[in-house]
Amino acid sequence: MIQQIPADLMSRRRQSSVSTSRHANAKPTKASQAKCVQVSKPVRLDTLLTELMFEILEHMDLADALRFRLVSRYCADVVLLAPSILRRLLRHVKAPLPYSPKPIQTLSGREVLSLCRRAFGLEANWKRKLDKVKANGFLSLHRPYHVTLAPGGRYLITAYRSRSGEEHFISLFDLENKSGPVMLASCPTHSSVESITVTWMENKGRQGIAVNWVRQLPLEKQATQSRYVFARSTLSLLTMSHRGTETVVVFIPLETIESLGDPNYVQTDSPWEVLCSRQWKASHVCVSMANNVLAVGISPNTLSFYNLEDGRKSSSKLAPLPHSAMPDPMIFAVKLMCDGKILIVRGEAGHSSQLNLHALEAYEVPGWGTSQVNAVPNNCNYIHSNQNNYTISQMYRRQKTCDNPSTEEIIEASGYLPTITISVESSPPHKGITQYRLFPTRDPTSTDASPKFGYSWPITVWTGHYAEHDKHRTTTLSLSGADRSLGFPFTTPGRVSTPVLGEFMVLDSYGEDSIPSVALPIHVENEVIQCVAWDESSGKIVLATANDLKIWVLDFAV
Repeated sequence: MIQQIPADLMSRRRQSSVSTSRHANAKPTKASQAKCVQVSKPVRLDTLLTELMFEILEHMDLADALRFRLVSRYCADVVLLAPSILRRLLRHVKAPLPYSPKPIQTLSGREVLSLCRRAFGLEANWKRKLDKVKANGFLSLHRPYHVTLAPGGRYLITAYRSRSGEEHFISLFDLENKSGPVMLASCPTHSSVESITVTWMENKGRQGIAVNWVRQLPLEKQATQSRYVFARSTLSLLTMSHRGTETVVVFIPLETIESLGDPNYVQTDSPWEVLCSRQWKASHVCVSMANNVLAVGISPNTLSFYNLEDGRKSSSKLAPLPHSAMPDPMIFAVKLMCDGKILIVRGEAGHSSQLNLHALEAYEVPGWGTSQVNAVPNNCNYIHSNQNNYTISQMYRRQKTCDNPSTEEIIEASGYLPTITISVESSPPHKGITQYRLFPTRDPTSTDASPKFGYSWPITVWTGHYAEHDKHRTTTLSLSGADRSLGFPFTTPGRVSTPVLGEFMVLDSYGEDSIPSVALPIHVENEVIQCVAWDESSGKIVLATANDLKIWVLDFAV
């Protein structure tokens, strides 16, 4: 119950101060000394007015508030009773926050504290090279061969096949359900998928998770009709008679996700909605998805863009790669940037024993309904490499600390543009990992009233060398992040898809050039790992084992 502050509280304080100053020079008596002793007794926090506790909380930062709630149960209750104060304090947090699909203004006190506790814990643990971890394993219904985490780390998307190998699905897991990790929904894919991309997206006014998968179409003698069945609803798509590539985007609203987490909820209709489905004759495509746009890079020189809300599309035919001896270069990776451009990595796909010309290029995204021919890049850097296993950080925009930031806050946060990191293995003899980074910068032509931001070119290069015991690695899977990147070495020659992992690498482009390694928990260190996922905002690693149906969740925000 909230206590009321007496109306004459301040007046009594003023009278007390006046009387004290009036008798400051008087000789203390035994009675006054006894009163002083009585006043100096410690005051219990649970006897203070709740409003006074709120005033104390207003003068703290969120890190102090997190510690203050550990003093007693009463202090914890007071902190949770002041979500508006916590949201105001959140505006001053400098550590990168985990992604929140809900508006900041709607978060409860417990949810604000959870965001900050995870942000502060991961920030401190990353500086210590991830020396603390909380491991939790659970048994899934099927053995996944692809895993990926939605930004924020709560929801996990897996790709799996039935025991007979004839049916293929993707599934959605809630890792923070009150009853423990639980599978909420699944969706058929008809055949095994090559890659999965997951992001939060607002589609037609609804916040939800968008999942994109890319798969190779099976070779068929004639055109058949492929049916995507979602619970009680169906969707018919025409399967090409030739071998090619298909990319599909499905969407599930946040409201539906939260309802599926309720054990008493009964699902009658399909939870998934198909936003886009496209097929190409090409055998290799790269995709990026953000802000209701699907970008597809089709080798050797085509970029296609699809609006996931209204179905509009546009395309660009890239100009030939200068200084290249190969007429048809390969597109290795693409990424939509929040400054209205698309970043691509393309080049010669030659033999790994020789250096080839590769290009990191930024192009303008064409307007809807338009097609560009011989498009030239706005920015470009050329490099020489004999590796083509490029990975680009997935973060599209940083999590804001409030829903309506001021102009000063936007300028201080560089428009909430994240750093873009491109990772690739270094060429021998200096074997290791090379990272190319683009940092956000303010447009010098913009005004303080309406600041604009972009990325600073040329790229910044950092190369980290493997430690002596890591130089024998067959290859390394790099999971690039805007601020935190990891590398997972394959240690079993000839079985790179199912490596035995005893450790992983922390790729820190701000530190020394030697790459440190972190040992996995003892429960996981000798497991044969089928696939791995990393969410840098929440500090979670997900590992799916090949020997059994177990999925391990390693939480480093501790």
